[in-house]
Amino acid sequence: MHMVKKIAAIALLFTLLYFMMAATTLAQPQTVSPGVRKGDTFTYNVKGLWSSSDPNATMAEDIRQMNMTEYFKVEVTDVSGSEVTLHTIWRFTNGTEISGDTTRNLDTGMAVSGTSVFWAIYGRNLNVGDRIHPMGIDQLTVNASQIKTYVNMQREINRFTVIGQFESNDSSRTFSDNMIVQFDKETGMLVELYDVQIYTNPAYTQTIIWVLTDTNAFTASTSEFPIEILAVAVSIVAVALVVALIAFKKRTKKTRKRRSYQR
Repeated sequence: MHMVKKIAAIALLFTLLYFMMAATTLAQPQTVSPGVRKGDTFTYNVKGLWSSSDPNATMAEDIRQMNMTEYFKVEVTDVSGSEVTLHTIWRFTNGTEISGDTTRNLDTGMAVSGTSVFWAIYGRNLNVGDRIHPMGIDQLTVNASQIKTYVNMQREINRFTVIGQFESNDSSRTFSDNMIVQFDKETGMLVELYDVQIYTNPAYTQTIIWVLTDTNAFTASTSEFPIEILAVAVSIVAVALVVALIAFKKRTKKTRKRRSYQR
């Protein structure tokens, strides 16, 4: 009986060590994986708000364009490793369109090629505290996660914020920026963006808003059980079964010996 307890204790120790090693591996920074597939499409409503009491201020052209938007559509045309290629169509209410293509590396967040203005795509299944771009120069991390409804479906949504001073497009002045980005955890695609930019000399405030209105990529599932955790659980169960079998055989063998002696 003492030997059985000893074997069980050793097995438990190895099981705990295995689990700790697996958990450490999962916690280490790793490259991200795309959650989108070729053929996935995402359509957005885009608009811009502008306000000022400064007579010298004028609305920027990009804000005017946003308010003439019928829709902005993103189609995934290729997925290779951590790189995703996107084709975008920016359609305006007057019937004109601006199309573009871009390939983005999700590890760095940088565009590998292309001219499309769309950039808000991230790795799949990021958790709170994970870096948005594990190999990028920014240090942005997922701030929060919650269940929200988009396109009539409940989804697990990640969020991060960007607050700071940045240069304007012409580099002649800076502006204060407060941006909140929310993206679908499973696919890594943008679902909502709210960006408030405050300028001075001349003084005005402009707000950029993107909201997902349609997609063919969402399913009823809001989350996915990590395959790594499942593998660890299966391994633990297997070790436990082996230990139990060994203990049972040893105990049966000892019982037989006792009976032999008794005879």
